Amino acid sequence: MTFAGAGPTRSLRELLAELPAYWLEGSDATTIASITHDSREVSPGSLFVCLQGQHADGHEFVESAVAAGAVGIVCASDADLRPVGVPLVRTPDTRLALALMSAAFHGWPARHLTITGVTGTNGKTTTTRMLAHILRESGFKAATIGTLGAECDGIPLPSQHTTPEADTLQALLAEMVTRGAEHVVMEVSSHALDQRRTDGIPFACGIFTNLTQDHLDYHANMEAYLSAKARLFTEYPTRYGPAGRTFAGVINTADWPGLDLVARSRGDVLTFTTGENPANLTARDAHYGSARTRFTAVYQTGRSPAEALVELPVGGAFQVGNALAAIGAAIKLGIDLTPAAQALATLPAPPGRFESVATGGLGFGVIVDYAHTPDGLQNLITGARALMPRRILLVFGCGGDRDRTKRPIMGRIAAEGSDLVIVTSDNPRTEDPGAIIREIEPGFRESVRTPDAIRIEPERRAAIQWAIAEAQPGDLVLIAGKGHEDYQIVGTEKLPFDDRKVASEMLAARQGGG
Repeated sequence: MTFAGAGPTRSLRELLAELPAYWLEGSDATTIASITHDSREVSPGSLFVCLQGQHADGHEFVESAVAAGAVGIVCASDADLRPVGVPLVRTPDTRLALALMSAAFHGWPARHLTITGVTGTNGKTTTTRMLAHILRESGFKAATIGTLGAECDGIPLPSQHTTPEADTLQALLAEMVTRGAEHVVMEVSSHALDQRRTDGIPFACGIFTNLTQDHLDYHANMEAYLSAKARLFTEYPTRYGPAGRTFAGVINTADWPGLDLVARSRGDVLTFTTGENPANLTARDAHYGSARTRFTAVYQTGRSPAEALVELPVGGAFQVGNALAAIGAAIKLGIDLTPAAQALATLPAPPGRFESVATGGLGFGVIVDYAHTPDGLQNLITGARALMPRRILLVFGCGGDRDRTKRPIMGRIAAEGSDLVIVTSDNPRTEDPGAIIREIEPGFRESVRTPDAIRIEPERRAAIQWAIAEAQPGDLVLIAGKGHEDYQIVGTEKLPFDDRKVASEMLAARQGGG
């Protein structure tokens, strides 16, 4: 990915100087005009870095890359490649090479920014947006990268994936420097950490929100999942910086993964929790509404505790933990408790996170949320219960081509926490929607719900329509799983589908008697 005005040329020699180990076949005087891991993005003067992915191997596209104008190839040490007429760099880890060479190509943009990484199973997006808002309200120019895309002070920038691949990420950071950003708050996924997409970035601060079951289609087990996330707190501070300051870890100690991470982390640690374990930053006197949350943040400074009222223009009990994470990071970045807390009163509501859909006086509520993990679904239902609805009607499904072991767990959580469950498709991808639902159903048998409290409707639009038609005054309809997404992935196609728009259409039809 390139941006207007971005992309100075570098010699291959300059980029090779960043690699811990390599073997060069050819000249290092070659001039590099761009760097990419995607053969479709190769243009004359490109350095093509071969990555081994889950579905494709970059080594298979070397000839097409050279034909498109690549002037250098970076490949695995043991790659079986014949001479291709351009310099060939062999290295033990092409992912690390891509990260370090991309950073060098773009002039190490992260060194000109104060970067906070947010990792965890749930809450990354909201926490990222909260911290960026606090920074902006405190007078800083801030940018974000994450599930909702990338932006710099509200101006969208092209981005894919929660944490983009290293070449795209470094181009984004360079563009943010060009636009005058001082801070970047970015979501850092476990995939990104495991695949070294963020290697070379001198994070000033890292936030750990939580660790619950997800991505076990990728990670071997929960220990491997935690180990990937732990790199941000254990390895990065000593390997990559940050220069001139101490790395700050802001860690949720509600459960064992956070407690384990505190013991292993390097640098300065601030703990927070909404649970029972001791922590530096806690909450009391919480009050919840469908569109507002209020609590008092209590910060143990080592002397007398400091307190500040926090009023969030978003609903959901789980938002308290997200807010504590953002406030804790703000404190470590030099912003006092009170202004950090006060800034959140004007937070723009993150889309698809406990987002209310206007019901036009029908007397019941509709909330759309991104909850797509067992813990996320449990948090959504718990937050909904705090609003004291007459009944909870839950529409949910599970994504295809993802961790299958969480499906029955989510089925049990849905049945135990809701009065009526409508099971449907999420993003089935290349799996059969019916097969996904059949893997959810065993969880229902572990609950006390009667069969008539469970409805199966594979077509998502019909499921939402049925829930809204069934809702009565005092009820709360929860539509879980897709949140902000405005598409549904069926097979390999992205089809237009937005839970919020579909719900609004169904509500309008009900109001009109249709």
